[in-house]
Amino acid sequence: MNSKKDRIVEKILCVGDVILDSYSKGNVNRISPEAPIPILKIESDKFVLGGSGNVARNICTAGGKCHLLSIVGKDNEAEILKKLSRECKGLTFNFVEDSSRFTTKKKRFVSGQQQILRVDQEITSPINKQIQSKILTIFKKHIDKFNVVVISDYNKGMLVEKLLKEIIKISRKKKKIVLVDPKRHSFELYKNANVITPNFQELLVSTSTPSIYENTPNLIQKLSKRLIDDYSFSAVLTTRSSKGMTIIFDNGNEFNLSSEALEVFDVSGAGDTVVAYLAVSIAKGEDLKKAAILANKAAGIAVGKFGTASVSRDEIIKNTDDEKKIFTAIEAFKEIYNNHKEKKIGFTNGCFDLLHDGHIDYLKKAKGQCDLLVLGLNSDRSVKKLKGRQRPIIKHEERAKILSNFNFIDMIVIFDELTPIKLINKIKPALIFKGDDYQKEQVVGHKEVVSWGGKVVLIKCLKGKSTSSIIRRIKNET
Repeated sequence: MNSKKDRIVEKILCVGDVILDSYSKGNVNRISPEAPIPILKIESDKFVLGGSGNVARNICTAGGKCHLLSIVGKDNEAEILKKLSRECKGLTFNFVEDSSRFTTKKKRFVSGQQQILRVDQEITSPINKQIQSKILTIFKKHIDKFNVVVISDYNKGMLVEKLLKEIIKISRKKKKIVLVDPKRHSFELYKNANVITPNFQELLVSTSTPSIYENTPNLIQKLSKRLIDDYSFSAVLTTRSSKGMTIIFDNGNEFNLSSEALEVFDVSGAGDTVVAYLAVSIAKGEDLKKAAILANKAAGIAVGKFGTASVSRDEIIKNTDDEKKIFTAIEAFKEIYNNHKEKKIGFTNGCFDLLHDGHIDYLKKAKGQCDLLVLGLNSDRSVKKLKGRQRPIIKHEERAKILSNFNFIDMIVIFDELTPIKLINKIKPALIFKGDDYQKEQVVGHKEVVSWGGKVVLIKCLKGKSTSSIIRRIKNET
């Protein structure tokens, strides 16, 4: 695998309005004697990357790398944004300073989990030609390093018409994929972008459609087709809140996804999460449908969080259902390489024919010592060779499905061989776990894991717990 090429593919250039999101939290216990207003006693202050910064942050937590290009003022808020950006792993940035403006800031006052007031500090007038020129120069300098460009437009004055058109023109000329998260009444400024991701209300406004119309796939198809015809988009992806999302392609094809949200707590920033996960998946070679499936899952998690939030790939894995955790060896390698390279990967293997508390205790202890736990599961054919013709009791498809429901197991790979050595060599875990009834030298893969700087970890097992003893007990009682 060409590692240099892979590093380029996973990087995304994000251009747009960065915002400093601020949360002042406390409690309201009384009303002011001066006026009928609540008194908030502030207990904590928190700053978060917002606007295009939240898109960039989600790109990084999705497993990608991002370069963020935006404008700030010459003020303390800009310094806070720089500090937050430096602390975000995988994020680099260019913040062009404009002394005629101050940094966009949204300050929220929160009691419990309820916002009681938001104060905005912003200048939304268009940036001057000198600042436009600086942004374009930086954009041209960086564009060749990326395959995907995200335009995160919060309509705060940065993305003026001339700059937008130049960014899209240059990107398309260099065969970069352009994704746009829009915040304008008209989408004409985004003409020739590949994919645009409005929410339903933005779709209505952009097509001058009254808000009385119902949120249906038929209406979305009609309006999206109009936008595609007028502005040469390749696809329009409309997020539809509790109804999921709909993609209309330039060939007329339609793709609908139901919402993955288990609980809707706060929808702010969900659109940022969608465009971020789309960008990372597309940068890695996925088509728009597959990218949308992942983005839909991420959005379902984002709306269950309070405030401007990021969603990690680990959260998606933990919230995904049964067979979505099951990978082939090649898929597991790609998933780990693309999204978890910096994490401590743990590996264990076994038949797990009839689950008992010994298994659960062992797997929990293993997960507690690594960031991501991969379980190699012996196939039925492999189990028969190891345990005899009467085993397994439960087929490997069902065993994998049962194991997928445990949040301390991140990935499951079914293998046919007698030992998992091929799988170990493929994914190269940092840790191999085995029960303390083994010696380290007896563990398959012990030489290999040491060769790449890892180690074997023996876990203390619960005594008297085994599938074989359960089977004997069943037989004796029949």
